[in-house]
Amino acid sequence: MPGMLKPAGLVVAASACALAQAQQPTFRSRVETVAIYSTVTDRNGRLVTGLGKTDFQVIEDGRPVDVTLFSSDPQPATVVIMLDMSQSVGPRELLARDSAQRFVDALEPGDRVRIGSFGVEIALSPLLTGDKDELTRILREELWPGGATPLWNALFAAMSSLDGESGRRVVLSLTDGQDTVSLPGWPGTLDDVRRKALDEDFMIYAIAMEGSGLARPIVDLADATGGGHFEVKRDADLAATFAHVLDELRHQYLFGFAPGTLDERTHKLEVRVTAPGLKARSRTSYLATAGK
Repeated sequence: MPGMLKPAGLVVAASACALAQAQQPTFRSRVETVAIYSTVTDRNGRLVTGLGKTDFQVIEDGRPVDVTLFSSDPQPATVVIMLDMSQSVGPRELLARDSAQRFVDALEPGDRVRIGSFGVEIALSPLLTGDKDELTRILREELWPGGATPLWNALFAAMSSLDGESGRRVVLSLTDGQDTVSLPGWPGTLDDVRRKALDEDFMIYAIAMEGSGLARPIVDLADATGGGHFEVKRDADLAATFAHVLDELRHQYLFGFAPGTLDERTHKLEVRVTAPGLKARSRTSYLATAGK
């Protein structure tokens, strides 16, 4: 196994940390029900809440489907935060930690977070927890700077660490936007990351620091999974952007419908809002497989 065990307890691993499946009142979008989480915004990009089932239409392969499940209730967040600690981040390392702290501070009961970093190596905490004190300790004590940017390796490892989890699974990455290296022994090319995210229903969010643009592939991936991408205009916006992502996750709408067939093929999805001036952002496809 690549990497080493950190003395403070942060595990470096190429595959998922073995975890017991959490008891959450959510479900994976497999077999009986396809689950779609959707964010609705107005023309100014502000979150829109308080809509009902009749305000939406769910489209599969160009045809409306019968929505059998709808909820606007806050959904618990299950998130892996992956922080770019590469040399290119440089003096903004402390800003990255402080901004992720803003996300941790805003957690509510039922939310669970795992913290990881990537640079000279990829490190993932074995803990998926809502314990703010423990998450703060990890942010302050267990992130190691340096190296290049193995972005695709890191995203693949983050998703793999949630393989045993049900419900909405989110990877939130802070990065300088460009994959610059593949670490020996670590799986995960761009194609691997895209396939896993789309076929296994992961939601990808990406944040770029001031002065760093996000590469087109990660922007496209965030769009296709129903996540989001943000390029902050100044350092002061970074913490606010982390807080915004959590607020967005908390106010997403949940839809469910029964697939017409389990044909092992990818089907197109779209969520439409009937009210003018509003836009729904959600994943754009699903794999109709009996799977897990």
